[in-house]
Amino acid sequence: MGSRIAAFVLSLAVLASARRAQADTSERFPFLDAPPPTPAPLPPGPAREADEHPRRAWEAFAHADLSAPFCRGDRFGAGQCAETGTGTALGAAALYRFTPSVALGAEASFSHFQVDAPSAAYSRASWMGLLVRGYFLDRGALDPYVEAGIGRGAVIAGSDGPMGPARTNATGPSAGARVGIDFWVTPFLRLGPALSYRWVWLTDVHACVGATCETTAVSERGAVGSYLSLAVHATFGWGHEM
Repeated sequence: MGSRIAAFVLSLAVLASARRAQADTSERFPFLDAPPPTPAPLPPGPAREADEHPRRAWEAFAHADLSAPFCRGDRFGAGQCAETGTGTALGAAALYRFTPSVALGAEASFSHFQVDAPSAAYSRASWMGLLVRGYFLDRGALDPYVEAGIGRGAVIAGSDGPMGPARTNATGPSAGARVGIDFWVTPFLRLGPALSYRWVWLTDVHACVGATCETTAVSERGAVGSYLSLAVHATFGWGHEM
């Protein structure tokens, strides 16, 4: 009997101590009875990565130019190049990009200049040669570059005169330089402006008036020896990504 009373008393004491401890805890830590705080909003998702526009091994481009010619030799006189004005040009090239930074290729371009003379007069130039191009970026939507070329240039001019048709032509080794920047518009197409300068090493000019022909020094006859061009390029890329 005594042991049962003792156990009952002990149970009451433990229960009272637990309630007192719970009350003390509620007084010292009231936040335990409050609802949990609203969770913070999730951070925004990562920004979309910019399109890398990987470079491709093969490229081909076409260009349309506005060109300004420069004369060499004696510019003035009948049939000489002082009458040559600005003109237009068309050209095309193909390049192989060995690395994202270097490409080699070949190009052909043909220019037609206005002539301040009778409608039958004309002045044209052509260029064919090899190119080496250096690129500055290997990823991204912009593709700036510099370019150098060597090849062979030709100039030809003609008009109708009182003594019959007059025609001059000259050819020689040529060099050129170009700087430009392309903008990717699709994974395979770039568009962009370019500025180029072509120079032809002319020594002699072959001239014919009617049936009479002669070869004279360019310093005496004059000819379009170089021209500056501002162009728009459309470049197509294909092959494996680099």
